[in-house]
Amino acid sequence: MPDIIVIGSGVIGLSAALTLQQAGYSVRILTRDRPQSTTSMAAGALWSATDMEGELRRWAAVSLKRFLPLTEVPGSGVTLQRFREVYAEPTPTPWYHNQIPFCERIPKQDLPRGMRDGYLIDVPIVAPPLYLDYLQNQFESASGVIETRMARSLPEVADEAPVIVNCSGVGARQLAADESVYPIRGQTMLVAAPQIREGFMYSGDIIHIFPRADGVLLGGIKKAHDWDQTIDPAIAAAFLEKCARVEPSLAEPEILRQFSGLRPGRHEVRLEVEALSSGGHVIHNYGHAAIGYTLSWGCAEDVLALARDLL
Repeated sequence: MPDIIVIGSGVIGLSAALTLQQAGYSVRILTRDRPQSTTSMAAGALWSATDMEGELRRWAAVSLKRFLPLTEVPGSGVTLQRFREVYAEPTPTPWYHNQIPFCERIPKQDLPRGMRDGYLIDVPIVAPPLYLDYLQNQFESASGVIETRMARSLPEVADEAPVIVNCSGVGARQLAADESVYPIRGQTMLVAAPQIREGFMYSGDIIHIFPRADGVLLGGIKKAHDWDQTIDPAIAAAFLEKCARVEPSLAEPEILRQFSGLRPGRHEVRLEVEALSSGGHVIHNYGHAAIGYTLSWGCAEDVLALARDLL
């Protein structure tokens, strides 16, 4: 019997499982979908933490410290990328400006039309196909097991290990009977555009141009309470047109792949212990919305602290 079962193999589940394993625990992942089929594959996967406060800021800072060294690791899928992040209103200097390799305010004359502030920043960005493989390989090479099986209930899984870590994402609505969880539908497009050397992000209209190790990701949308995961050509055309306004060379790109996924929305991240009436304990770790990669390692460290208390 393993010490811990982690439910879910997206970036939140893999990060938690690997952190627990590296601390010496026997860990098994139980998942409906393999890592390459999770919502984490559809993410832009940029470390982005501008508007964060409190626990979110702390988790993001921990993750940044983990991601920055990975930008030097061949095959990790993590690279350091320069971005223009622009705003429609004056914005304070990012709280993390002295924690990243480069951060400088964009001169007003260099801002896009309609924008009133912006920064040039160097931050880590992840190519999910490469990074999820990297995490999975690390976990499995240390004797970790990923079992493809849907968890029907938490008490059922509690019979298999004394501690369960629930990283089921939007699936927590059913698995944890948490009606505050809701889907935030996303859709993105990966294109071949080696001429794009600098990323661009404007969250007000969700214009994302993300150069990564696997191509350039374009997007996107955030549609709350929408369970539809089909690729909508009209949506793809709309955000492609918006991206081409910023970078005209993206008007007719070579499309490598399109993604759609359901981010796990919630009023706040749930990271806490629940004692099951049937025995055993669950550490809930879900509700990360669109910032799962940014929070992943910070939340994983808190999961480890809670697991140590229980075990």
